[in-house]
Amino acid sequence: MSDEIHLVDLLYPSEESRRAHLERGAALSKLPQDYITNLELEQLSRLICPEYSQNAMKVFTQLSCDPETLNYRLDILEDFLRVPSLEAVLYENIHRLYINEHINVQKLGLADSFYALNQRLESLKTFIECITTCHEFMQKNKDKFKSEALKGLAEYFSAVFNSEYFDEVKRETDECLRILAKGVKSVTVGINFDDMMRPVEAMLISVSTDPIKKKGRFDWLFNRVGDSGRAIGKTHSLYNENGGVNDIEAPLFRELKEVNSEYISHLDTAIRAYFKKSTEDILTFENQMSFYIGAKKLVEAVRARGLEMCRPKYLPMEERKMNAKGIFDLSFYIQMVGSDPMGSLKDKIITNECRFDDDGRFFVLTGANNGGKTTYTRAVGIIQVFAQAGLYVPCTDCEISPVDYIYTHFPKEEEVGLNTSRFTQECKQFKETVDTATRHSLLLLNESIQSTTPTECVYIATELTKIFRCVGVRGIYATHLLELAKSLGRLNEEVEGDTKLVSIVTTVDTTADNRRLYRIVRDEPQEFGYARTIYEKFGVSFEEVKKRQKNA
Repeated sequence: MSDEIHLVDLLYPSEESRRAHLERGAALSKLPQDYITNLELEQLSRLICPEYSQNAMKVFTQLSCDPETLNYRLDILEDFLRVPSLEAVLYENIHRLYINEHINVQKLGLADSFYALNQRLESLKTFIECITTCHEFMQKNKDKFKSEALKGLAEYFSAVFNSEYFDEVKRETDECLRILAKGVKSVTVGINFDDMMRPVEAMLISVSTDPIKKKGRFDWLFNRVGDSGRAIGKTHSLYNENGGVNDIEAPLFRELKEVNSEYISHLDTAIRAYFKKSTEDILTFENQMSFYIGAKKLVEAVRARGLEMCRPKYLPMEERKMNAKGIFDLSFYIQMVGSDPMGSLKDKIITNECRFDDDGRFFVLTGANNGGKTTYTRAVGIIQVFAQAGLYVPCTDCEISPVDYIYTHFPKEEEVGLNTSRFTQECKQFKETVDTATRHSLLLLNESIQSTTPTECVYIATELTKIFRCVGVRGIYATHLLELAKSLGRLNEEVEGDTKLVSIVTTVDTTADNRRLYRIVRDEPQEFGYARTIYEKFGVSFEEVKKRQKNA
């Protein structure tokens, strides 16, 4: 079998791509890792790959910038979506192959009895069945596959199935199992001697389902040595004179080792010809397949709940753009599913839009408490991660440029407030960000710079925003600092750069059952948020109290 026949890599279109992405992942691991926690990527990786979440996380944190690799993955995902039976048939048989290879087939050459040999041959039979099932399925559905990977997988199974090795292993395995099914009663061994009557060669003549009978005393005299149905010499009995059991099969197999090892080795070599690295290759393929099966199930689950996920269209990195419609936060979606396992979420999860372009690349987001600022900011980050993992993204339509890295700063609630040590830590974090971020980076801030006095917060936040415009990063800064949001027009004039600073705000609609529906729009910061609306509707009115006091 040609060395060119090997299992397909489902994550990378070439070995060069694989090495480049692994190197990129290693390099990015040296940068701040806050985005993993702040975007809740560990939860999302478990959602996609419950059993292999570390593999999903590795894909997430590579933040691929290669459109060829990303579209390669998306094509595979769409094949899984297009051909529903692909998941069941392919995964089941690949998993059987892995278990079979890992536990049984790799021990083929260690058979020390006909019973053990029978077990190993059953493993070969399992291998043959899996390959046959996969081949027949892939051939039946090959015209439905659009991805290069699954087309290549169909070719792989076809090459294995039609190889002379596979046909030979199948034929010999079937024959051996047929004989062993009847029960091996005896074997005939041929031995060649040299001139000194020393055994120099041994070979297995036959395996029989009939026992060999001992010859009579006078058979030697008549030179009846050609009768293969009778033994000459000492008989080794299973039972000894004391009624105990002798281990006669083990010494026989030791004596036959040179005889049967060639055959066993032949089968062992033949089956391993199908996989370059055997167990490791199958396990890698199974893990990669789990990534797509999980991604497929997520898309189907989201759609079943009335929301949408779509294939992103990649724009050149240099354009530094995102145009996404109908976006929602997957982490919030998971929370809603937990509290409302059934029914549509279409009217319970409000979708928004996000657009980074020349008309706005860095947004200062203001609005009421619990107004969806954190959710919106996180949603944008998750879209970027999923797009650069080669997955469908949580929105209805998406054009997006890859980023070289994602920087986040989401202080915990207990960390917000006057805190000198916390402020020192924040300053160190921002220095590291500014020192490594580029005009191709994404920066997501949520209530940052809140650990000093209000006046100082505005000053420092303004200085940082000027730096962000100068560097050219794109991103979102969710904050309560209205003074900062009001100053963006002036900062755009004072600071050179092609990252335009823009104010966006949360707007609120209230349903008949008093549910708040938040949308994010480009607008000037509002002096009063939703708290005023709540107070006016449910709070105490000064005018009413004044009137009541007057009438008292």
